[in-house]
Amino acid sequence: MAPGMVPNPKYRELQELLRNLRRDADMVEHALDEPIKQMASRHVWVGDKGGAAVVFESELLDQHRRLRSAMRDLIASVEEALRRTPEEVPPLGAAFGAE
Repeated sequence: MAPGMVPNPKYRELQELLRNLRRDADMVEHALDEPIKQMASRHVWVGDKGGAAVVFESELLDQHRRLRSAMRDLIASVEEALRRTPEEVPPLGAAFGAE
């Protein structure tokens, strides 16, 4: 640690957030895998061409894609914030939550 500097609490918070996001990313990204698999099996609600079941399945696939993308974007955003945040700050900066 540099003389006169202390750990930046904001940096520590971002590290913890990133750890939690990475820990939960797999679960979140695969949250809709089972319903998608069931819809694809055609052993659940099915319909003819263009019916409600087809629309539902299409929307489910879109939500799955969007959920995965959102999780990855969130992780990238926190990684970027962490890169821009100094690990150490002057004591007064730490007391006031300096970034």
